[in-house]
Amino acid sequence: MDRKILVISLGRALQVGITLISVRMLTDILSKEEVGNLYLINSLAAFFGFTLINPIGMYVNRKMHAWVEEKSILNYFFIYNMYLMGLSFVSIPVVYTLNKMFAVGSNIDIKLLITFVALFIYFNTWCMTLIPSLNTLSYCMSFVLFMSLVSGIGLSMSIIMVKTMRPSAIFWLIGQIIAQALVTFIAFTYFKNIIKNKFDFTAAYKKITKEGFMNVIAFVFPLGITTFFIWLQNQSYKMIIGKNMGLEFLGLLGLGVSIAANIAAVAESIVQQVYGPTFYKEINTNDHLKRTAAWNKMAQLTLPFYLSFTLLVSCLAPFLTNVLAHDKFSQAYIFVIYGSWIELFRMTTNTMSSVAHSEMQTKYLIKPYLVGGLLAVIGVYFGSKYCNHHHYIIPAILMVSGFITMLIMHLDMKKIMRTRIGFRNISRSLILSLPFGIAVLFYNQPRNLLASTFIIAICGGYFLVTQYKISRLVTKREFRTK
Repeated sequence: MDRKILVISLGRALQVGITLISVRMLTDILSKEEVGNLYLINSLAAFFGFTLINPIGMYVNRKMHAWVEEKSILNYFFIYNMYLMGLSFVSIPVVYTLNKMFAVGSNIDIKLLITFVALFIYFNTWCMTLIPSLNTLSYCMSFVLFMSLVSGIGLSMSIIMVKTMRPSAIFWLIGQIIAQALVTFIAFTYFKNIIKNKFDFTAAYKKITKEGFMNVIAFVFPLGITTFFIWLQNQSYKMIIGKNMGLEFLGLLGLGVSIAANIAAVAESIVQQVYGPTFYKEINTNDHLKRTAAWNKMAQLTLPFYLSFTLLVSCLAPFLTNVLAHDKFSQAYIFVIYGSWIELFRMTTNTMSSVAHSEMQTKYLIKPYLVGGLLAVIGVYFGSKYCNHHHYIIPAILMVSGFITMLIMHLDMKKIMRTRIGFRNISRSLILSLPFGIAVLFYNQPRNLLASTFIIAICGGYFLVTQYKISRLVTKREFRTK
């Protein structure tokens, strides 16, 4: 496990470095309005990803080990591929209608917008299916390599596109898709060679049965409703803000929340890569008690980490913004603080929702996200239309909606599993995180790149040491109980 953690950590460190450069280059090259456009386009593309792709992806992830063991994974991937191709074509009239009737992305070339969304559905999905599958199957070295390739080539292609074409959000994003398409082809070839499965068209065709379809629908349909409300909560507000308040404010808010989200995504992915494969392997059993033990162990390792990480990002917000973004976005740091807590509630909710995935009872996921999604979209709409202090009210609404979603999810998951969050570890992590508050004393001091980097490095190093200590304590306690 220690070697695996080291490999993943080094890989993630490289990706973090590329992410830092990407955000900095993005904010250097693009105007505030174009940065707003970027988050608007991502919100539109995410509609298809959240609602129509993620539920199927979760089903694939849940069945991955079983399909590899029975040597049928390529046959199922063939069916999945047909679905993605069909969805890409369906997106064309949908995006066109949203653009013409509801003015979504009205200042973006409609042909480029349609092209990007269709390519995003196909290549982004395959890229984010194949590469994480390598980690799920314990090929962590390959996973780290391919993820680093996506990040590195994506940054290069985006810079080339905005420099050779024009400095706009759509060309930056098209550069990302070109990189994902290239790495997808390479990753698929590698994946096919290591699993040593053969594709059989006849066998794949026979997999398409009414019974199989109904089994997938039973798992996916509740998730589809759920993920729609997740999109409503986490993405739709960008369209509302872009229309009601303008792209410049959307650029500031989107960047601040995105900085927090990108950093949180790195932390969450490390957690998932370290503990996810073991969790999915341990819940691949008919024994409910073993599945419960697997979730409780994962939660007691991950939730303290998420809380401490949130406190770290909150305290370092001005310094992170100083390092990651151009000076014209310096005001976005307040949104980084809000965003870090939004991400805490989102990551915690995700951890709790894995109970429903473990028990194959995804219908329990609908209510929490329905309430949170409706609260977010209604709150943001009225906040953007009728409130004067929208700079504070809108991110606060998003934060409250996330907290309520997490609370309802916790209560509902306890109905189907005897969950143990592990408040002892959370309290220990909270106490150990208090020194991060020292960074607040430097908020009013002149900030430059070197000073900000130094403060981040000191706090980040302390964070890693304390979290390593906590994870070792939990692991040792689990070992003794066995």
